[in-house]
Amino acid sequence: GARLLPTGPELGLLPLWLSPPQLKGFKPRPHAAAAGDPPPSSHVVRRRGSSAEAHGSSTRGKPELDALHTVARGARPRHETLPLRMRFRPPIPLRLLLPQLWRRPSLPPAHLPRPISSYPSAAAVAAATDSEEDAVVARDPRLAPHFVGGAGGSPRFGENKTEFERKASIAARFKLCYELLRQRRWREMRGGLAQIVSEQGSGSAATLCDILWSEFREYDSSGVVWDALANSYARTKMVHDALYVLSKMNSLNMQISVSTYDSLLYGLRKTDVALELFDEMEAYGISHSEYSHSILIDGLCKQNKVGEALSFLQEAREGGTFRPLGMSFNTLMSALCNWGFIQPAKSFLCLMLKYGLNPNRYTYSTLIHGLCKVGSLDEAVDLLERVTKEGMKLETVTYNSLINGYRLLGLTREIPKIIQFMRYQGIEPDLVTYTILIAGHCEGGDVEEGMKIRKDILDKGLQLNIVTYSVLLNALFKKGLVYEVENLLGEIYSIGLDMDVIAYSILIHGYCKLGEIERALEVCDAMCCSQKVVPTSLNHLSILLGLCKKGLLVEARWYLENVASRYQPGDVILYNVVIDGYAKVGDIGNAVRLYDQIVVAGMNPTIITCNSLLYGYCKFGDLHAAESYFRAIEISNLVPTTVTYTTFMDALSEAGKVDTMLSFFYEMVEKGIKPNAVTYSVVIKGLCKQLRFRDAIHFLDNMDGADPITYNTLIQGFCEAQDIQMAFCIHDRMLCCGLVPTPVTYNLLINVLCLKGKVFQAEMLLESLREKGIELRKFAYTTVIKAQCAKGMPYDAISLVGKLIDDGFEASIEDFSAAINRLCKRKFPKEAVMFIPIMLSVGVFPDMQVYFVLARALRKSNMLCYIPILHALSVKTGI
Repeated sequence: GARLLPTGPELGLLPLWLSPPQLKGFKPRPHAAAAGDPPPSSHVVRRRGSSAEAHGSSTRGKPELDALHTVARGARPRHETLPLRMRFRPPIPLRLLLPQLWRRPSLPPAHLPRPISSYPSAAAVAAATDSEEDAVVARDPRLAPHFVGGAGGSPRFGENKTEFERKASIAARFKLCYELLRQRRWREMRGGLAQIVSEQGSGSAATLCDILWSEFREYDSSGVVWDALANSYARTKMVHDALYVLSKMNSLNMQISVSTYDSLLYGLRKTDVALELFDEMEAYGISHSEYSHSILIDGLCKQNKVGEALSFLQEAREGGTFRPLGMSFNTLMSALCNWGFIQPAKSFLCLMLKYGLNPNRYTYSTLIHGLCKVGSLDEAVDLLERVTKEGMKLETVTYNSLINGYRLLGLTREIPKIIQFMRYQGIEPDLVTYTILIAGHCEGGDVEEGMKIRKDILDKGLQLNIVTYSVLLNALFKKGLVYEVENLLGEIYSIGLDMDVIAYSILIHGYCKLGEIERALEVCDAMCCSQKVVPTSLNHLSILLGLCKKGLLVEARWYLENVASRYQPGDVILYNVVIDGYAKVGDIGNAVRLYDQIVVAGMNPTIITCNSLLYGYCKFGDLHAAESYFRAIEISNLVPTTVTYTTFMDALSEAGKVDTMLSFFYEMVEKGIKPNAVTYSVVIKGLCKQLRFRDAIHFLDNMDGADPITYNTLIQGFCEAQDIQMAFCIHDRMLCCGLVPTPVTYNLLINVLCLKGKVFQAEMLLESLREKGIELRKFAYTTVIKAQCAKGMPYDAISLVGKLIDDGFEASIEDFSAAINRLCKRKFPKEAVMFIPIMLSVGVFPDMQVYFVLARALRKSNMLCYIPILHALSVKTGI
C-alpha cells in the first residue's frame, strides 16, 4: 500500500525503512548475557494451567514479524514467543522500530472440531437459560471438556460397538446401580451414577432417561435412581441435563428429593431460574432444607441484588418457613459491607444472636473488613481485640483487611504494630500483607522503604508475584528512577514471571511519561507477541500522547493508522489525541484531514474533537474560520462546552476584540453553560489589556470560586500598568479570601517593584518571604539581583547570589552574565570581577563573551592591573 510517511530526504532525516539490498550485511548487536540469566531455551516461562497451554493457540493470532524485525532482533521461529528482555535497549532507533509493528497480518483462527455432541442440549427442552459451562462452550467450542466417553466425549465408550450394544452396556451399569440400591449401599450407588454421568458428559440426559424408562420403569425404587441421576448432573454443574431429568420426573409423577433441588439451586444460584426453581419446590409441596434459603440468598447477593435478598429473607421470616443458618447471615453481612452499609450489617449480628447462632470467624472478618472500608479503624481494632481475647483465632485475611484500611488512610506507620500483633497471635504475614505494606510506603513517596521490604521478603525465601512487582514499578516510574525499573524488570525476567496487562500498562505509561517512547514501543511490541495479552486502548493512548508531546506528529499519525487502528478500530479517542497534537502546533490542514478520515470511517466525532479543531483554527490565527466552525458546532448534534467558549474567547482576547469576547461570554451564560475560573481569567486578561480595570474587578466580584490564577491575572494587569498600589491591594484581597499566593504572584510583585526602581522594597519583600518559608522561584532572586546591579549595588547583589545558591537553586552562565554586564555598564568592573570566583565555585565557567566584557570595562576604567589576572583565568578555564 501507499506509504504515509515521507522518506528521509523530505524530512532531512534518515530513511524510515531500509530496502532489502540495504539490509545485506547488517548484523544485530548480540545482547550480553547477564549474571543469572537462564539459557536461551528457557526464555519464556509459562505458568502451569495457563489458558495458552490448556486451550491451544489463541484465536487472536500472533503478529508476523517482518524482515526488518528479523534482522534487527535475530531470527526466530515464527511460533516462538519473544521474551521481554527489558534490561537491554533494542539496537534499532524509533524510526526503524515503528514499521515492524505494522507488518503483522493476523493468523487465521484454527478450525478445531467441536468435541461435544452435535445434537441439541437438553436445556432446550428443560430450561430457558444457559449454564456457565454451556455459555463458555458457546463462546469457544474448544473449551468444552473432553470426557472419557459417551455422547459428550471422545473417544466414546465402546466406540467400535453398535449403538444397541452401547446402550446395553449403559443399561447393565444402571442395573448394577439398582442392585446396590436394593442392598442399601447408597454411597456406592451414587458413585456409580456419578461415573456414568461423567463419562457420558453434557447433553447425555435424553439418552440416559430413555434407557432408564425403557429398561427399569417396572422397578419399585426407580424414582430414587432418577433422583440420584438428577443430583449427579447438578453436582457436576450440568444444570441443563439436571433440569431435563427433573422435567421427566415431574411428567412421570416421581418424587424429587430436597437434596437434588438444593444441588440444582446451587448450580443456578447466579441466574433468575433459581427463584423459579425455589417456587416450584413450594408448588410441589417439598419442604425447604436449612440450606435452601442460604443458597438462594447467596445467589441474589452474588448478582448484586442485595435488596431482593433482604426482601426474600423478610418474607421467609414472616411466612414461618425460614430456617436460620449462620451462612445466610454471613452472606448478607458480606454483601452489605461491600456496599458500605455497615450499620445494617451490624444489625444482622444481633439477629444471629437472637436466633441462637454463634458468630464464627467469617462473621467477624466480614465486619472488620466493612469497618475498615468505611474508615472506622478504631472500631475495627476494638472488635479485633475483643474477639481475640475471647479465644477466637482469626485468619490472615482479617488482619490484611485491617492493614489495608490503615494504608487507605495514609497511616502506614501504624502497620508494623498490626503485624507485630499478628505474630503475637501466632499468625505469620503472607505475600498479600507485604504487598499492602509496600503499596503503603510507595503511595507515601517512600519507594526506598518499599524496595527494602521487597529485599527482606526475598531473603526469607518468598517469591513475589506480578501484583507486587507492578506496585513497585509504578512507584519507581513516578520517581523517575528508570535505572531501578530496568533492574526490577531483569529480576522479573530471571524468575520467570509472566507479565499481565496491568504490568504492561504501567511500563508503557511510565516510559511515555518520562519521554522514553522507544522503550514504550518495545514493551508494546512484546505485548503484541505474548499471545496472552493484547494492547488496550489506554496503552495506545499513552503512546500517542507521548509521541505528540515530543512533537513526533508524523510518527503519531503513522502509529494511529497502522498499529492502534488494528487493535482498537473505531476508537475516536485515539484520533482526538493526534488531532489535538496537530492543533497545538497550528497544523490545521492535517488536523482537518484526520477529522475527515474519522467521518468517512463512520465514527462519530465528539465535542472534544471539535474543541481541538477550534483551538487549531485559533492557533493558526484564522478567527473568521474559527467563528464559522464554532457556529457549525452549534447547529450540529454536539453541545458546546465551557472549553469550547473559553477557547474561542481567548483567541478574541488575544486579537483585542474584547467587546466580541464579552458578547460570547453573555451568550454562554444565557445558554446555561457555567463559566469556570479559566473563563473568568480569560475575560479579566482581555479587559486588563485595554486598561478596563473597573470592569475586570467587577467580573472578579461576581464570580464564584476564584482561584489564585484568576487573581494573578488581575495582578499582572496592574503590574503591566505599573500600578503597584492596586497590585498589592489585589494580593491582600487574595489573602483575605483564604487563598495562598503562588510563586508567580510574588514574581509579578517583585518584578513591578524593580521596574519602578523600588529595589529596596523588593529586597525586603524577598527577604520576608524567605524567612516565612514561602516557596519562591529562581526568577524572584535573579530579578532583584539584576535590579541591584543596574542600580550600582554590587555587594548586595553578591550577597543575594549566595542566598540563591544556599536555597538550592542552580545558577547558570546567563544569570552571572546578566549581573556582570550591568555592573560593567555602571562602571563597577572591579566588583564584576568578584563574580568570577563565585562562578567557578559552583562549577560554572565563564565564556568568551564574559571575558571580553570584563576586559573592555577594565581598560575603560584604567584598571589594567586586573588584566593579567583575567588572562590567567581565561587560560586556566580553556577560553
